[in-house]
Amino acid sequence: MPGAKSPPKEEVFLTPREQRSNMGFAVWYSHPRRMPDCHQHNDVEVNFLEEGSFLYLHGGALTPVRAGQIALFWASRPHQVIEVEGKPFFWGLSVPLGWVMNWRLPKDFVQRLLQGEMLFPPDDRTRDRFLRLAPRWVEDMRADSSPHRRVMLLEIEAWFQRMAQEPLEPAVTPPPSQATGGLEKVERMARYINEHYRRAIGVADVAKAVGLHPNYAVNLFRQKTGSTLVDFLMKQRLAHAQLLLATTEEKVQIISEEAGFGSASRFYAVFADVLGMSPREYRALLRNPRTQ
Repeated sequence: MPGAKSPPKEEVFLTPREQRSNMGFAVWYSHPRRMPDCHQHNDVEVNFLEEGSFLYLHGGALTPVRAGQIALFWASRPHQVIEVEGKPFFWGLSVPLGWVMNWRLPKDFVQRLLQGEMLFPPDDRTRDRFLRLAPRWVEDMRADSSPHRRVMLLEIEAWFQRMAQEPLEPAVTPPPSQATGGLEKVERMARYINEHYRRAIGVADVAKAVGLHPNYAVNLFRQKTGSTLVDFLMKQRLAHAQLLLATTEEKVQIISEEAGFGSASRFYAVFADVLGMSPREYRALLRNPRTQ
């Protein structure tokens, strides 16, 4: 924006009292760096990249984010900044999924978000509003007072409502990236897992799909992402279970089977370990999100 003054290029992550396990509300500005491994959290995340570029491994695809773009996604899908170029600088916002679900946003927008798309709102006004408001949200977060908080939450919801009303780019299956060498193999492994995680697959199946020896596949994936193939597979299954808990009334037993977990006991153990609560508690928290 003409005349806008960027803040000092420093790491500032502010997270208020809503933070409980992986369900949190935060605002930040930062230099993104290559992340040591894939992670996931139960928030809707917004990234506005002012400078430079970076490459996300998101779900089963490598997705570039470039200067001037807003990237918006449900962060329960395993994601990781895997490469950076230039000196990237970005603003970030994460909002608990329960809040977003209760804002009654357009159904098409919510469906695409929950199905794991990384969305890139094309409207210039959406980006301008975000860049204008984000510095104020950081200051409001620092103030941590009720009046500032009420205004900030209203502004964030209004920004989402305006953004979600604008036409989004048509949904497409991400094409293969231009990655080469080991990174290209990693993307193919991630894509295979993303497409088959609901089945009873293992390391040998993933390695065979990309023409690698299982031991080499395991080492290559860990070298490039910091995660094991087994962990990445588990995170994909967990994200699918979260989707079903958020959007259906299916019994937990059925959800564990639909998401590809071998047993309900295994599903309960993984869910509690990662999210710090049971599937039923998670569903209840989505139905009754805390905003005060």
